[in-house]
Parts: sequence; structure tokens; C-alpha cells
Amino acid sequence: MVTVLLIDAALAGLLLVVVLRARVAWQQPRARIAWLAAAVGVVALLTQGTVVPLDVLDGALGGTNVLKLVQNVLTMVALWLGVQAGTAPVTASVRTLRWRVPIVLGAVFVVVFFAAMPDRPASSFLFLEEAAATSTGAWFYGVVHMAGIAFVGALLCASAGVSLPRTRVFFRIGAVGIVLGCVSEIVDLTLTRFFAPNAVVSTLFDPLFYLGVVSFVVGIFVASRTTTAIHRRGETLLARVDEVARERGVTVPPGLAADAVAETRLHALRVAIEDAAIATSTPLAGHQRALLDDVDAHLTRQTSGVRS
Repeated sequence: MVTVLLIDAALAGLLLVVVLRARVAWQQPRARIAWLAAAVGVVALLTQGTVVPLDVLDGALGGTNVLKLVQNVLTMVALWLGVQAGTAPVTASVRTLRWRVPIVLGAVFVVVFFAAMPDRPASSFLFLEEAAATSTGAWFYGVVHMAGIAFVGALLCASAGVSLPRTRVFFRIGAVGIVLGCVSEIVDLTLTRFFAPNAVVSTLFDPLFYLGVVSFVVGIFVASRTTTAIHRRGETLLARVDEVARERGVTVPPGLAADAVAETRLHALRVAIEDAAIATSTPLAGHQRALLDDVDAHLTRQTSGVRS
């Protein structure tokens, strides 16, 4: 019951991200990376069978637990996109990302899944854990896919280091929970296959992994609010700088596109005002200098890791 609640909480959170951030993702190519991570995460969690029955979903794929493979690949891709949302260049988009890591890991998952487990039982939520008791192939696949997801989770933890302070803690806790969950599952599968199952170890994966996912989702919400606040501040500063430019007879620099983003216009006007003050030997008033200092602080703030 607790597992179902955790899965559904993570699913509801990611669905909210997908819905609430859809407009931003449509308008900003950079924001589509985080939005797609959430969307892929939603599909991955739907394969758990808490909303649509597992036998219905897996039955559409033949009823031999191929859904487990799909779930593992989608989870890995969602986490990898989460890494890219925080570390990819500002000019990045989904199309420009380097997809080598998820493609290679996904291919490894597929090859090992079918090679190590040519004969699989009927659809079951605990198919892998049950199969590992008697099948070394099932144990091997479980170790491989958990190690792959743990690897991406470790990258996620490292990428949290460039996040803003308010969001960093959520991303780190989430990534650590995901990694520890994967490690606990590897230990559990190994004990089940080669030694004796441990009831405590067997219960660790779900709370660690899914609480990690929930923490990461909370981080996305906090980051989204931070991004919105940053954008609003930029618009406010732009309006004030526009007013100063008009007062001092400074025009928008030639070559600046009319639809340029607020920060581009803000930087261009800030430089133009400073240059005009020097060229005409008319020093800026105290409040004008203070405004340009605010603009500098806004433009040089740390913005990576916002996952907007």
C-alpha cells in the first residue's frame, strides 16, 4: 500500500509539472528538456500498474513482462533528461542534446533482457524479484539495469551541484535516494539468488527510490518558481532601464532584434546607457547608477541548474 501511495504521489507531481510547465516548454526550447523529462517520467510510472492494470499494459506487449524492460528504459531516459536540464548549455534544446549515453544504456538493457531471460513468466509486479530466486539470468539483468540507473542517478547528484541553493537540496536528496534505492535492490537480488533473502533489505528499494523521485519533483516546482521570479525581475528591471534610456536620449542599439529576450535587451540597454554617459561626459545620477548595479547583479547571477 505504501509503495502504491509513493508511486502515485510521484506520478501526480510529475503530471502537474507536465501540465503547468507546458506553456513555458512550448515557448522556450531550453525549458522543453525538463518538461520532456517529466513527461517521460509520467509514462514510466504509468507502467507500474497502479493506474492501469499491469496485465493490461504488459498484455499489449505479449504478456511476458516486456513491460519491465520498457519501464527501466523510460526511467533511465527520464533521469538522464533531468541531468541535461541542469547541465546542458543555455542554448541547448532536446534536438541538440548528445543522446549517446541513453542510447547505449538502453541497448544494453534490451540485449541483456532478452539474452539473459529468453523464457519469462506471465505478467507480475514482482516478476524480477521472484525470478531472481531461481534464475541467474534474471539476477544478472536486475543488476545491470539497476547499475545503469544508479549511474545516471549519480550524474544527477553531481549535476545538482550547479543548482541554485534553494533547489540544490531537493535535487541532491532525490538523486541520493534514487542511487541508494538501486544499490539496495542490487543487494536484495544478490541475497535472493545466492544467499538468503533479507526482509529488511527487500523493503528498502521502494521508499528510497520513490521518495527520491518525489524529492526531485519538489525540486522542480521550487526551481520553476525561482525561474518565474527571475524572469519577472528581469522584466521589471527592463522597464526601469527603458525609462532611464528615454530620459537620457539613449536609443536601442542597432541590430538588436525587436523580439530579443528581456535579458538580451537589458544587457544591450545597460551598455548603451553607460557608453552614452561616458561619450557625452554626463555622469549618471545616484539612482541611475544604483539601477545599473541592480542590472549587473541580475545578469551575473548563477542561473544554471534551474531546470526551467
